[in-house]
Amino acid sequence: MKRTNIMLTESQHKKLKSYARKQGRTLGELVREAVDSVYGKKDTLDKRREVALGAYREGFISIGKLAEILGIDPVSARQYLQEKGIPQKVQEPGEIAADSRHA
Repeated sequence: MKRTNIMLTESQHKKLKSYARKQGRTLGELVREAVDSVYGKKDTLDKRREVALGAYREGFISIGKLAEILGIDPVSARQYLQEKGIPQKVQEPGEIAADSRHA
């Protein structure tokens, strides 16, 4: 572990000390848990986003599914792909007809 000094407001310190005492834990444990809770989620979301973009690039998922995974609407997903410089997949008329027959 690494030692790090942080500045807390009087109120933050008082609340954390109180929670720590009630839970039989240290203030440091609470801070580490909070950091993992907030920033660990971002890592998971970033990984999920990268997997989804890879699946889209390979043609395994549609723009609609990509949008669903990213938590945005399909129009925003198209804008996101454009901003990232990722080519958008377009179905050929035959593929659309085949999809509609299998729906």
